[in-house]
Amino acid sequence: MSVSAIPVIAIDGPSASGKGTIAAAVAQRLGFHYLDSGALYRIVGLVAGERGINLDNDLEVSRIALNLNIKFNGEDVWVDGREVSGLIRGEVAGAAASRVAALPGVRAALMTLQRNFRQQPGVVIDGRDMGSVVFPDAGLKIYLT
Repeated sequence: MSVSAIPVIAIDGPSASGKGTIAAAVAQRLGFHYLDSGALYRIVGLVAGERGINLDNDLEVSRIALNLNIKFNGEDVWVDGREVSGLIRGEVAGAAASRVAALPGVRAALMTLQRNFRQQPGVVIDGRDMGSVVFPDAGLKIYLT
């Protein structure tokens, strides 16, 4: 089966609309993988900060983004074998996410990572531009308000 034949459900919407909670529940109900795209930026910002990397250094932060082993288990998030769900929801990770999201190399690295989450039997993803930029061929695109 070609990668493009693997089902994608993309859920977009404003902050605090419940898209993450719904996406995780839908993924669990369908037995699909789940991807919280916003969490990826928080993870990269958190790890870069922990490693003492300047958050404006596109090359170094992009390297981190390319080499992380990230797993989602419902709403639990694991990075390189460490559970970081609480850490990435904090203010420090949020502020770091805003900075690293502005870096073109990081955005490119995370687009590759996001697309790699497309695995059998399917994936439910939430986040901005998931259905228009990252997975324009998503079979179902939902804008949740």
